[in-house]
Amino acid sequence: MKKQILLSVLLSFSLISMAQNQKDSTRVVNLNEVIINSLKETSPQQTPVSSTILNSKLINTAQVTNVRDLSGLVPNFYIPDYGSAMSTTSYIRGIGSRNSGQSMGLYVDNVPYFEKSTFDFDFYDIRQIEVLRGSQGTLYGRNAEGGIVNIYTLSPLNYQGTKLALTGGNYGLVNAKIAHYAKLSDNFGASVSGYYNHDNGFFKNTFTGKDADDLTSAGGHLKLDWNICPNLKAQYNFNIDYVKQGAFPYGVYDLTSNKVAQPNFNDTSSYTRTMVTNSLFLQYKTKDIVLSSTTSHQYYSDDMKMDLDYTAANNMALEQIQKQNAFNEEINLKSNNNNDYQWSFGATGFIQTIDMNSPLAMKNYHLTIPGLFNTDNKGAALFHQSTLNNILVKGLSVTAGLRLDYEIVNLDYNTSIDQVPTAKFQGHESVPFTELLPKVSLKYAWTDRQFVYATASRGYKTGGFNVQMFSDLLTNAMMCVNANPDVRKTILYKPEFSMNYELGGQCLTFNDHLKTSISLFYINVDNMQLAKIFSSTSGRVITNAGQVVSKGFEISEDANLGGGFSAGLNYGFAKATFKNYTDTLKSYDNRGNGIYTPVDYKGKYVPYAPQNTLSLSGTYEHAFKHALIDRLMATVQYTGIGKIYWTEANAISQDFYSLVNAKVGVNKGAFGLELWAKNLFNTEYNAFYFYSGGNFGQSGKPMQLGATLKVEF
Repeated sequence: MKKQILLSVLLSFSLISMAQNQKDSTRVVNLNEVIINSLKETSPQQTPVSSTILNSKLINTAQVTNVRDLSGLVPNFYIPDYGSAMSTTSYIRGIGSRNSGQSMGLYVDNVPYFEKSTFDFDFYDIRQIEVLRGSQGTLYGRNAEGGIVNIYTLSPLNYQGTKLALTGGNYGLVNAKIAHYAKLSDNFGASVSGYYNHDNGFFKNTFTGKDADDLTSAGGHLKLDWNICPNLKAQYNFNIDYVKQGAFPYGVYDLTSNKVAQPNFNDTSSYTRTMVTNSLFLQYKTKDIVLSSTTSHQYYSDDMKMDLDYTAANNMALEQIQKQNAFNEEINLKSNNNNDYQWSFGATGFIQTIDMNSPLAMKNYHLTIPGLFNTDNKGAALFHQSTLNNILVKGLSVTAGLRLDYEIVNLDYNTSIDQVPTAKFQGHESVPFTELLPKVSLKYAWTDRQFVYATASRGYKTGGFNVQMFSDLLTNAMMCVNANPDVRKTILYKPEFSMNYELGGQCLTFNDHLKTSISLFYINVDNMQLAKIFSSTSGRVITNAGQVVSKGFEISEDANLGGGFSAGLNYGFAKATFKNYTDTLKSYDNRGNGIYTPVDYKGKYVPYAPQNTLSLSGTYEHAFKHALIDRLMATVQYTGIGKIYWTEANAISQDFYSLVNAKVGVNKGAFGLELWAKNLFNTEYNAFYFYSGGNFGQSGKPMQLGATLKVEF
């Protein structure tokens, strides 16, 4: 690992040196100051926040096809592949948990995605991606403790034409995308796009001899943009996404070799999801104010089937069917002038219902345990942020904000074991959460392209109910243990809070040929939510794990080296350790009596969060005149991730591993051809490990090769 860090530092100095000595003024990349499109920010051009902005060109060059592909490309940002589109868990600066509510907020065209089960979809039609790291609770509220990802799609008022792309590759990959953007009048535009994606998967189920993780997905997007009058505009978006896949290709994990065997299970493991999102955006703008409204509804229906013993044994299987309806309304009013005082006010409200039917088949006991759980979440918030520029001296500014967040979570439950009269739980639970989320930032900008800042903010991840714990309650009732349990105490888990402190800066130098961003952070987390195995549950449940401290730094550099060459570096280090966390491990003696052993995890690393993320990229572009081709592009991208500990005890881990992607493309007129590779050197690594009556894991994806034909007219 020390060699990779040294390499990143040496490359940093080489980029500076090359940019300083470069006499060619050709610009391949536009290294302007960061401009964040968020409706809520009071200073979008020089926002005091650690951010990574990817435009459509960079998204294509870096082969970003879904939110997971941002891993490593963004410092201290990691979303592993846990075996299905349902399990999209983010870790940002060491903050995250694979079974609790998300630590990262996701917005598409200003529409919030409430569940991480909706995060994994194919990227197409994308104009820009913004990743804001660090707590964004003041402006975005709940579950934005690690950061925010804002995604914006192309507008037919700004781009017109037709795009076609057809991709083929190994492992049965077939991908097709089509999009048409039309300006139907001076003030009205419409676009329609769609995609189809299929691959045969990367793992074989040795029990059935069939593919364990084959995937088919498809979707469409309709967008209407209308500038009603000079001050008023409206935008309507309709999205539909469908995914059907073999899921959870987990195999036995060998603790000696740290290798994962091919999947070998008898029960069906699959995931199917249909997601439909509608939104209406209205904006009224004058020379002094901007008033905007976003109204959205998101529906998804999914069906998850899992072999819970993950083997060929006929023990346990689970099916989980969910239906979500989420309504959200947000109104923002902000200043729109060049005055020294800038302000923003907002109000938001949401209603989210999730109906879950999760029958558990305990085949070894010849039992099927029904589980009906209806969750109803309602919430509202008021927030404000002010920025006062040029205080005391020119270039010095302060930004302060406060958010009042209220939410109430209601759960109706009905589950039982018919053969055991005492094993029946039916009722209602409700829990409210009210939180204040402050933020204050101090920034000094000595030019319009160079600034430093210091920020302190509070983050918050909401609490809720562990419906998986009903399996434990039913098992105890069946065994005549604890006949009158406290249901509420058993299933409730508390919110997670964090205090975030950050120092950072950004500068553009050498005639805007080099952009450097640096940040240092310190995060103190209380009641961190972690996944935990209980002996009789149908999976993992959420527990609160005392205190955690995460500290580290990030550096990003983008360089236009001239002559058609550009390069980039992104490195993040996060040391997230338990400051205070004790647990009790249960084992059994020879007579079957329970033995409870206290364990102190103080000083241990938080599991599943990588300590290092590293990305190095180099790109060459050249335009030809009077030649067979018009343009040539070649890029190589190196990504390194690790070390990752899989358990609280830090006994099992994945060492730092390296992946290399590459792409070569040529264009002639409206046509383009790209040859690409992912994991070019076929690096072997483990993407996942867990214990559930045995040691199991999932291997990383092997080398992928393919070609893409593009047509734009």
